[in-house]
Amino acid sequence: VKHPSVNKLPFMVRKPEDVVICAKNIQDDRIVPVFHVSNVTGENLPYLRKFLNLLPVRKDWTALSKQPLEVIIDSTFYVTGVGTVVGGFVAQGVIHPNDTVLLGPNSNGHFRTTIVKSIHVKQINVQKVEAGTAACFALKKERRSDIRKGMVLIDVKNKPQAVWEFEAEIVVLYHSTTILSNYQPVVHCGTVRQSCAITLVDREILRTGDKAKVRFRFMYKPEYVKIGSKLIFREGRTKGLGTICTLHPMTNTQ
Repeated sequence: VKHPSVNKLPFMVRKPEDVVICAKNIQDDRIVPVFHVSNVTGENLPYLRKFLNLLPVRKDWTALSKQPLEVIIDSTFYVTGVGTVVGGFVAQGVIHPNDTVLLGPNSNGHFRTTIVKSIHVKQINVQKVEAGTAACFALKKERRSDIRKGMVLIDVKNKPQAVWEFEAEIVVLYHSTTILSNYQPVVHCGTVRQSCAITLVDREILRTGDKAKVRFRFMYKPEYVKIGSKLIFREGRTKGLGTICTLHPMTNTQ
């Protein structure tokens, strides 16, 4: 926690007043609450529950429900008599049964239209799902093999674009030696998981604790990512964090 690349202060929670202090200052991103708890005796578990209840809301889901639809797919199923079903999280917008949406990107980076036949939340059929809810969606005339984790359902009014390359501000949490251009870690960004080649933009080498802007290029297929999204990259014991700052949309030649 005290590492230069993290630069945060551990705060030991020992009494109720400490819980309130942590909850008020957690948004400053300078402290890390530390709870000593026991699942056997229940020691300090009330402090942890109180802290979780006092945490401020990170996203305004009511405002996000008014934005264009975006559903992040994280699982796929085949249900006999129903067909292909995808599970995912509604990041923004509202979705109803019989809505026509865009599904993608495929291996070529393209999106195609599909129809949502029905929606289930916790095994209950519903007529509407808003932002901030996880649900399952039965899709009409789709093969399970054509859908993968990392794809999205998007409002047809949008013009989503998949990308091969993007730039991100990163920090290297640990690397045993040095990172050079063409280094190829696995990148995790939401449900997207793929190996990328790194090109250093403003530095020649990176070591543990360094911060820099780098360009990532997906190795196998384009993905749908957004500016501001958080990412993790890893390879062996190497670990790093980053935030996407620039996208390079696909061209007709890619």
